Amino acid sequence: MEDGCMKNRDNLHKKLDRMFFPGSVAVVGASDLPGKWGNLILISILGWKYAGKVFPVNPKKDTVFDLQSYPSLLDIPEEVDLAIFAIPARFIPDGFRDCVKKRIQAAVVISAGFKEAGEEGRVLEDEIADIARKGDMVFMGPNTMGIASAHHNFEAIPTPTPVEAGGLAIISQSGNLGLQILKWVAHKDIGLNIYAGTGNEAMLNTTILMEYLGARDDVKAIAMYIEGIPDGREFMEVAEKVTRIKPVIALKTGRSKTGARAAQSHTGSMAGSHSAYEAMFAQKGITGVRTPTELLNVSTAMTHLPIPKSKRVAIMTMGGGWGIVAADECEDAGLVLPELSAEMISRLDALLPDYWNRRNPVDLVGEGDAGMYLKVIEILARWDEIDAVIPLGIVGRSGYMEDFIACQERMGGELYTRELKLSVLKNQMQNESRIISGIARLQKETRKPIVLVALSEGGLSLADTDHGKVISLSSPEQAVSIISHMARYGMYLKQRTS
Repeated sequence: MEDGCMKNRDNLHKKLDRMFFPGSVAVVGASDLPGKWGNLILISILGWKYAGKVFPVNPKKDTVFDLQSYPSLLDIPEEVDLAIFAIPARFIPDGFRDCVKKRIQAAVVISAGFKEAGEEGRVLEDEIADIARKGDMVFMGPNTMGIASAHHNFEAIPTPTPVEAGGLAIISQSGNLGLQILKWVAHKDIGLNIYAGTGNEAMLNTTILMEYLGARDDVKAIAMYIEGIPDGREFMEVAEKVTRIKPVIALKTGRSKTGARAAQSHTGSMAGSHSAYEAMFAQKGITGVRTPTELLNVSTAMTHLPIPKSKRVAIMTMGGGWGIVAADECEDAGLVLPELSAEMISRLDALLPDYWNRRNPVDLVGEGDAGMYLKVIEILARWDEIDAVIPLGIVGRSGYMEDFIACQERMGGELYTRELKLSVLKNQMQNESRIISGIARLQKETRKPIVLVALSEGGLSLADTDHGKVISLSSPEQAVSIISHMARYGMYLKQRTS
């Protein structure tokens, strides 16, 4: 029985490989008319320099974007790995029958007008699912905004988004929210592995995709946007297996009655009790978050940073205010700030002014330079009593310096020549680069996350160094949120292996 299950899984994974890493793609409904779904999808595929073969299918066109167009899938003379449908819903059943005849085993249905539109659409959705099952094919959707595979340079979505290849996989039951997160991932150079917009999940669902992505070594973390999970027991079984080997972060919406109703009308999903989802997530090691921003922040951290082994944290701050805010946030989040030992105080005394506070958070009272900051962070990071460090306010000063120089210039002074201004700013950037590189080295050596809070706006920022990635945020509560979620996952792993 187990061998049969493994064969079925391997067969499914091969079909999913064809979907996300196709050697050839047919776009049914391909168009050169701006704004048409078949136009948007085709532009996305071609513009991202996909290396495979692309076959437009449109019976009214001889060519689309200088590519030969075919009247139907059956008229394509070569093998097709993936068929993407951007045609009215009523034509999809015949399109699927052509897939079966041509032995195309993977499809993506962009088209809407299925169960989310009412009973007639539900019947149509059941019909195409039945054709797919009997024809030994799988499909994403319907009512999806597409898929992407960054390592394969393959992107079939309506909003072209050149994105760096990396380790984060995204599963989204919402097209517009999923694509917004994808834009953030691209803008901040987080690194995408696979993006899957699941739509109505008539066949391929969140559970199946979580299992598939969990089995891929190049996927380091899985981020999910969920409106509803109909197969709760199977979802829990898969989640328990996957979270033992990699982080799974989920944003489950529909907490309110209004939100739950909106979720049902959006994709036709049943939202279920939110408290039940929270309990399920906690039991099976899924990291539950409450906002899209938190989903992005925590997923990025879990993709690139070491997972802490406990809830014990050290804070280093340039001034008292942020340190107090961070300490309050840590306590609210269930994190622990251990008191400094006599040995730790003695070591820090050698670096800090006589009037430093001798407590955790460690207040630098506005003193120091890049070298001192790194020495203090290293002492804290190598302290056996903590498993994560949050340094506050030691990077992101360039904007302040630019404002100061601009203010002096408005006063009519000549203190800063253009050359001196550039030199000052360059020196500041070099110092911050040194700090970030040093933090990356310490993260790598200690296997403890060090999450910066910068004196700049813009939220999440990810810096790449020779020693790995470093994350900075623009407020203490964001850093604490990341550490608290990572710490809970770290303790879950510890419990499962003890």
